[in-house]
Amino acid sequence: MKLPDAARDLIGAGANATLVTLNEDGSPQVSLVWVALRSDGDDDELVCGHFGEHRKVRNVRRDGRVALTVVSAENDGLMQHYLSVAGTARIEEGGAPELLAELAATLAPDSGFPPADAPPGWLTRIRVDRIGGIGPWFD
Repeated sequence: MKLPDAARDLIGAGANATLVTLNEDGSPQVSLVWVALRSDGDDDELVCGHFGEHRKVRNVRRDGRVALTVVSAENDGLMQHYLSVAGTARIEEGGAPELLAELAATLAPDSGFPPADAPPGWLTRIRVDRIGGIGPWFD
């Protein structure tokens, strides 16, 4: 699925997002992640990187159903705008230092992150199945 331009603009060069995966017992596991937008021209995907094989990585390997929320600085006078994404995720080995360095340039400039000796880690690649929320992506 291709995201509307307003949703693409919200994510921009990187955004903080809340990623929800499913634990083995079906309960939600919630994490704050940095997310990047990638496009192959026809479809968009959201990508986040992880140095450790955290629970979210193990959860996605077992069950790829995920939800992700990006909160905007804008509001409609009552509610904060937000983009919610329901998607299907997969894990890819390697690539975390490169992605996180790219995201750090926007989200944590001059932080020196990631460290030079960072492990290759994992990427979570999320295919966008549907969107929701409040904001101009529905105008």
